Amino acid sequence: MTENWYDALPRPVYSNFKKISISEEWFEVYEIAADLFVFYEPRHCEESISNLVIGQDKAALIDTGCGIGNLRKAVEEVTDKPVMIINTHTHADHLGSNRQFDDIAMFDHPLSHRVAKEGVSHQVMQVEILDESLMVKPWPKEFDPNGFSLPPFRVNRWLDDGDRIDLGGRDLEVIHTPGEAPDHICLLDRVGRILFSGDILVLGSVWTHLEGGSLKDLMMSYRRLMAHLDDFDHLMPSHNEPWLDKSLLPESLVGTEKIISGQAKYSEITDPWGRRLRQYPFKRINILTPILDHSL
Repeated sequence: MTENWYDALPRPVYSNFKKISISEEWFEVYEIAADLFVFYEPRHCEESISNLVIGQDKAALIDTGCGIGNLRKAVEEVTDKPVMIINTHTHADHLGSNRQFDDIAMFDHPLSHRVAKEGVSHQVMQVEILDESLMVKPWPKEFDPNGFSLPPFRVNRWLDDGDRIDLGGRDLEVIHTPGEAPDHICLLDRVGRILFSGDILVLGSVWTHLEGGSLKDLMMSYRRLMAHLDDFDHLMPSHNEPWLDKSLLPESLVGTEKIISGQAKYSEITDPWGRRLRQYPFKRINILTPILDHSL
């Protein structure tokens, strides 16, 4: 990492895409391809991306970011079609604006049910999202960080592996891909030849150290996705940079295999939340794992 997470911003790749003017100051919105937009949060160290894919009948918003800005208002300035939220998993930086929407789909997993039922407390949000070291102020005008939390929310559709979400003229196929989180999914758009990859294929760090994370599961998820390699050309992750080349998938698979076989070098780092981790650097990704106490 650079000394400050924001030293590397702005990311040059965004100059390749058409920027869409909206009234919500927290987000930057870019048109990536026909009927495909990203809502990017460059003032938070998570650099969360919510992906909007628009079909003939309705749109899907894949993840809802940190919850700091009015994402619903921003989305409604881009499309007037009904919008379904699809969360790739239940980490707080992917659910933050769920409270602003009425139609939500999640993978049918005990962790997803628990988070939907309980929400995420202010105390957790304060640590994971709102700490001043994690973002560049000012807050958006209508945002009040005091007491900010994610209240319990209703899930309208519980998804199973292999389900297809019909948007009209294109659909999204659910692929269960644990590793970063046990309830993690990717979404395959065969018409657009896009894989919405959540947190497991990103330009940057892939995590395996949080609750339910597993390096072995991550490797198996990569292997499973390799069977679909001919079905897509681009990756649309939920962080950092959009529209990645699919070659990142085999590169990431090789990385996990090297770690598991003991062939990969690592350094020990402290992340922005104070967690001590092993960081395995590869060409375009870093894979993070917990530092295990082998004496236990």
